[in-house]
Order: sequence, then structure tokens, then C-alpha cells
Amino acid sequence: MMRKALPLALLLSITLGAVFYAGPRVSIDTQLQSPQLPADLDAYLAQSEARYPDIIPGAEKTIVWAHPDRRKTALAVVYLHGFSASRQETAPLSDEIAQQLGANLYYPRLNGHGRSGAAMAEASVNSWLNDTEEALQIGQRLGERVIVIATSTGATLATWLATQPHSDKVLAYALISPNFAPKDPAAQVLTWPWAEHFVPLLLGPEHQWQPRNAEQARYWNHRYPVQALLPMMGLVEYVQDLPLENIQAPLLVIYSPEDKVVSPTATEQAFTRFGSPHKQLLALADTQDDSHHVLAGRVLSPRDTPRVEAAILQFLKPLLSAQP
Repeated sequence: MMRKALPLALLLSITLGAVFYAGPRVSIDTQLQSPQLPADLDAYLAQSEARYPDIIPGAEKTIVWAHPDRRKTALAVVYLHGFSASRQETAPLSDEIAQQLGANLYYPRLNGHGRSGAAMAEASVNSWLNDTEEALQIGQRLGERVIVIATSTGATLATWLATQPHSDKVLAYALISPNFAPKDPAAQVLTWPWAEHFVPLLLGPEHQWQPRNAEQARYWNHRYPVQALLPMMGLVEYVQDLPLENIQAPLLVIYSPEDKVVSPTATEQAFTRFGSPHKQLLALADTQDDSHHVLAGRVLSPRDTPRVEAAILQFLKPLLSAQP
């Protein structure tokens, strides 16, 4: 009887394991839809954002023109914000860099962000990839060459962009606290089969954290459906597996070894994989943000903004002097 029970138990275990691993995972759809951009980009963005009446003022997609006549500039800056944040995340860092360079500046808004917390559940890996693609296309309309500045999960998207063959107009990338892995290794369960079903049971229906001040409460989503975490982790896992060794664009990575949000070790490991012949890893000590993650901006790190700005401009200096 015992001998018969053992094979049956083994068969049952194998069957249950197969059912588990065959279960649904976060969708990684990488199909891109090339945006049809009209001549009037401001009107295009206004019309696009008008579909969402709950957008927080100051979080909407916008262009900051370098000149009143809105002409194309030699350089354009594109800023990609992080997960649950908005374009106010590191402001006025990108504004000041764009002003120093005489560049037009584009601020995208990642899908699900800058709105109500419930809207975060609408996000997907595919929508973020397409937001990034649109940002590049707009950047190329604004400037002859594009500089991408990105923070946290925005930097994950920027890394994806750097692996794409059509991103050759990007002069350089500045990645701030890039998300190549969350600090908490338990976040890996977000990519497991059936995660959309069991994660709410483990963590509750909503993810919530305490903002540090009124501006962070206004411009970040600090309470949202827990399922919104799944595409974030799905994107991270997808980018981890990309051929980072093939990236050739100049690349600056600014991070804190004390980061409490993303893994500094994962940042260092990703940096070693980047194939860029012109790359720099800059570790910042004594950062102002309590989480050592948002390393610039008036909301969380006003004291650190000047040194991050100086580091980016210094990195760009030889690249700009080499431009025809």
C-alpha cells in the first residue's frame, strides 16, 4: 500500500507543480506602435492628456521650449520619471540642465501615473515601452540629438531604449538610481505564476506608504492597487535579460550605495555589463533623501540637486565638444 501511495503522491506533486508554473504571469508585450506626431506637438499632447480628467496639475505631459518661437534646438532633453512618481520627482534638475544646454525639454507621463491611485492598475509593461518610444520620437522632433535623463524605473525604461537599434539619435543617458532590482529580494514573487491572484492575498489589496511632505503626497501615488507592482517587476526582469553588453551610447549612472528602494549591488552589476566605451559610475555619499533614492529635486533632495546637475553636465562636456 505504501509503495502505491508514493508514486501517486509524486505524480500529484508533479501535476500541481506543472499547473503552478503554467499559470499566468505578468504580460511582457514588447510590440511598439509608432506614434503619428502632428506638426503641433503642444496641441497633440493637450488632446492626449484631455482623455484623463483626473491628471494632477503639474504631472501632465509637457514640453518646455527653449525659445518663444518653439524652434528645434541642437539638443533636446527627455526626462523619464520613476514608478509611482511624476515629472516633479527631480524637478528642477532637467529644467536647469536644458537651460544650460539651450535645449528643448520633454516631460512624458508614464501610463497610470500622475492620476488617481486606482489608475495605477491600468499600467502595463507594453504601455510604458510605448510611452518611452513616444518620448524618443518627440525628443527627436525637438532636437537634433537627444539626452535622456531618467530615475529609478524610468531608468529601467531608458536602459531598454538604449538596447533598441532606432535609438541612435540619443547622445547620452544619465541614469539616476536605476531600478535593476528592488532592494527587497522578496519582490521577485511579483513575477511568479498566478501572482496577480496570490499577491493581493499576501500583501492586501492596496500598497501604501507615507509621503515625507505635502509635495510628495501631491505628485507621487502613495496608495494604489497592489497589482500595479506587477508590471514594474515584470519590466525589471525583462530588462535584466536584455543584452546590455550591446549598448554603445555614452552612459552615466548616479546612485547611492545606501539606497533603500533599489539594490545598489544590482546597479553595480548592470554597470559592468554595459558595453558603452564611454561610461561612468558615480556613487553619491551623504544624500539628503531619507531613502537615498531620489537624489535630486526640490521635493526630496534640494541640497543634492546642484551636484547631480554638475555631474551630468561634466559628463556631457566632452561629448558636446565632439559634436560637429
